Amino acid sequence: MSFHGAFSFSVPIELKFLVSLVLPYIEVPNIPLGPVRVYPFGILVIAGILTGIRMILWRASKRGLDRQIAFRLCAITALFGLAGSYLLRLLFFSRGGIYSFGGLLSGLAGGACYLRWTKLRGAAALDYIDVLAFAFPFAWAFGRAGCSVAHDHPGVRTSSWLAVRFPDGPRYDLGLLELMFTLVLIALFLWLDRRPRPVGLYCGLFFALYGPFRFLLDGLHEPGVPRLLLTPDQWFGLLSTIAGVGVLWTARIRTAPPRMHPGARTLKTPPVK
Repeated sequence: MSFHGAFSFSVPIELKFLVSLVLPYIEVPNIPLGPVRVYPFGILVIAGILTGIRMILWRASKRGLDRQIAFRLCAITALFGLAGSYLLRLLFFSRGGIYSFGGLLSGLAGGACYLRWTKLRGAAALDYIDVLAFAFPFAWAFGRAGCSVAHDHPGVRTSSWLAVRFPDGPRYDLGLLELMFTLVLIALFLWLDRRPRPVGLYCGLFFALYGPFRFLLDGLHEPGVPRLLLTPDQWFGLLSTIAGVGVLWTARIRTAPPRMHPGARTLKTPPVK
């Protein structure tokens, strides 16, 4: 299943040249610093981590939460995420690299264990997870920008207006597509943040939107991805969607006013003399 057709339509001949200028294949060279070579992908990943820390501390202050707990949550989530992204890549694809869903799930698991260790439960723990979820797209955008620069997620060949002109012909750049999605998600979060929202909204919304997006994006991979009925990305996308909807439902229940039984009367407190 894919949204290849949704992004593909005929482009007039006179516009094809302009389209090719919009999405060229840009190679950013490595930066030599003596015996060390600095990769643009690494620079953007570090920038993403620093941005994430900054956003989490700002968000924790805004929510009146403990900044020290928020910082430790961020550090543990990042460490578990980096380790898990590598290990799950080996598990599912039998080769080295970084697997984004592996990083997401491992980081979330590490963060949940830390919050449990701090004795935070229920809505109090969810408040910190929600802070993490709000800040995550701001950091993730830098990581996907790194993927776009490295062109390490080439998709299927296409004549779509979103194609990147790879050396072997126009293809989808899946890192670039996810970067675009992440920027839209950031704009949505900032728009929603104009007024107070129930705890858990941003966590639930992230997974409820990211899951279907990744499920569909997987259809733009070249054939050959291992599968058990579905590919790993599609399974994780499906589970993410279910989890996100569940969190949104929980947030709705927590903020819903209590229902009065039909025919019940409100007892009035007598005035104090």
